[in-house]
Amino acid sequence: MLVLLMLAGCSQPAPQGAANTAAAPELRAVEPLKAQYKPVISSFDAKGTTLDVFVDAEAMSEMDDPVEARMEADALKRWRDAWTSNNAGKHATLRVRFRNYFGEDVFSESAKV
Repeated sequence: MLVLLMLAGCSQPAPQGAANTAAAPELRAVEPLKAQYKPVISSFDAKGTTLDVFVDAEAMSEMDDPVEARMEADALKRWRDAWTSNNAGKHATLRVRFRNYFGEDVFSESAKV
């Protein structure tokens, strides 16, 4: 019985904090977007090659189209640059998703690195 408990303990997934610690440099690179596009952008979440940008969808819909396009492009560029510098020599398809409070995609873009 003790052996089974020990094995079960070894097979637990990594805590969420470990994933956030690994993504911390990338998150720091995109953090200035919150101040630049306040009150549209509320928070970020990075998982692997995907960056989720949580937005107020109503505020985003009220943005001028060129400003919204610039925000989306800036988020992808910052994510690509940060991910590439922290994962030197690796190749992936990076994805940025703008999501509303319900987790629904409002915009999604990807880039190969």
